[in-house]
Amino acid sequence: MRRRSSLFLALGLALAAAGLADDASLLPQPSASASPQLNPKRLIARIWRGRTLTAKADEYEKYLNAAGVSELLKIPGNHGVEILRRADGPQTEFVVISYWESIAAIRKFAGADWQQPHVTARDREFLVNGESAVAHYEVARAGGK
Repeated sequence: MRRRSSLFLALGLALAAAGLADDASLLPQPSASASPQLNPKRLIARIWRGRTLTAKADEYEKYLNAAGVSELLKIPGNHGVEILRRADGPQTEFVVISYWESIAAIRKFAGADWQQPHVTARDREFLVNGESAVAHYEVARAGGK
């Protein structure tokens, strides 16, 4: 750890000498991945994608937040949710990333068929051709700087 601290100090001094240290975001930042842990417990990211008509995208986003995100956050084992949105001409894609402590926690939300998208009747009003997909990943690193 002492060697890593010396490295950060040397890098910080080099940035300062180059005139780049005025921007704190350029200085080395400690991160969760910088500190080694034995058997770290990793979260699972559940990533869902769906498309709607761009004309309905604002309404669908409101629905996702009101009915989807608020319910996900109430489930024990959920550690947060992000919604991404990208307009692509007449259609808009939504990506919902939810973070879970275990597959068991995901099953509380999605049920026994947890590897399939959890699509509600109201989702079907918005989704183009009922199209959606879900994937699960271990979170190897999370957070900002």
